[in-house]
Amino acid sequence: QPAFDTFDSSNSLFAGYFCSLSEDQTLQEVPTGFDSTSYESNNCELPLLTPCSKAVMSQALKDTFSGFTKEQCRLGIPNNPWLWTEQQVCQWLSWATNEFSLANVNFHQFLMSGQDLCNLGKERFLELAPDYVGDILWEHLEQMIKDSQEKTQDHYVENSHLTSVPHWVNNNSLS
Repeated sequence: QPAFDTFDSSNSLFAGYFCSLSEDQTLQEVPTGFDSTSYESNNCELPLLTPCSKAVMSQALKDTFSGFTKEQCRLGIPNNPWLWTEQQVCQWLSWATNEFSLANVNFHQFLMSGQDLCNLGKERFLELAPDYVGDILWEHLEQMIKDSQEKTQDHYVENSHLTSVPHWVNNNSLS
């Protein structure tokens, strides 16, 4: 500390490159996103999402959603939501409403096959569910769709050697 107290910046190698703060200048604060948060009970805003916080939340949701895997095994629900029956859509909806304590979900709005559910698209899907509830349900559905597509692609790549023609077979030998 004493070395910094006696440091004379005018003789420094970096003199002129960095401005020093005078006593009347103040440091500028960087906004955190929490500045807009109101803690009053009647006016509560959520902090801003950053790419990092969104990634963390996405991973947390993915971990939470993995609890449905046990239910799928127990009830024989396919991993791919496109293949679900109306009953399986209802079973997923029932699990999700219980798991996440979701309120005001109208099950009759979701009486459809998995194919119809997946074909809704995000905007139409969100119209069927209450605010925030629909976002949670959509995130889970979207995650399961992505997971099933990745598994299908992985399975295709793993088994591609079974359908490929050996390099030593030429077109003449096939005819």
